Amino acid sequence: MVDEIDNSDADDDYEDEHIEQMIIDNGILLHSLATLLVRKGVLKQDEIDAEMDKLYDEMENFDKEV
Repeated sequence: MVDEIDNSDADDDYEDEHIEQMIIDNGILLHSLATLLVRKGVLKQDEIDAEMDKLYDEMENFDKEV
């Protein structure tokens, strides 16, 4: 029984680390894509900044609701 609990905790830690790494990787990809779109003139930096501000506001509101 103890082994099952220990393995479950190890699996949860692995999953948490995997999710964190996916978030970091996706953040890097998103940042690179945004930079490319600005460089190509498809988007303006202020448009990206405004969207990021909205996203951070939504995340703060979500944290307060939970």
